[in-house]
Amino acid sequence: MSDSIECQECGAHVKAENEASHMRKVHPNVGFTPRKDRASPPSGSRFYVTSGTKKTIFVVLVAVVLVVAGVMLYQSTQKSIPIDPNAKAVQVSMAGFSPSTITVKAGTSLKIDLINMDNGYHTDGGGKHNFAMDDFNMNVTVQPLGQEVFTVPTSTPGTYGWYCSICCGGRASPSMNGQVIVEP
Repeated sequence: MSDSIECQECGAHVKAENEASHMRKVHPNVGFTPRKDRASPPSGSRFYVTSGTKKTIFVVLVAVVLVVAGVMLYQSTQKSIPIDPNAKAVQVSMAGFSPSTITVKAGTSLKIDLINMDNGYHTDGGGKHNFAMDDFNMNVTVQPLGQEVFTVPTSTPGTYGWYCSICCGGRASPSMNGQVIVEP
């Protein structure tokens, strides 16, 4: 028994809290003074949290929450920054494309940095969007909160439409459409 003590008279092992009862019943004629060096363990849990420990835990938790919130805030400000500074940033979300019209001169290189502003919790398309241009057989998909850089052909003047075919009504939705105008 882990919390037992040995009787000084007979050597029997008894729980510390039962020592007085054992002495009265088994050794009634022996004078008995309870041991002070072996106090009975407190009932219940042996894990104690002091007020200082509680304050420390609270401060650590508050610090963790503030750090996580700061990281999330920082990331939310960074998601709309293009990964290619030479590309035309086009943001896409459930609300549509912004900008929805891009005008370039024929033969000028047009790199687009498609930036998805939506997260993966959208039920329509799982937060994914794409940039589909039937005229050039293009279909570039961007993951939630992700970016994709690609080049659009601009050798022939004309107006070329694009749309998101994954969600939000696709080609039928006025906000999920855009156009590239290639001027001569």
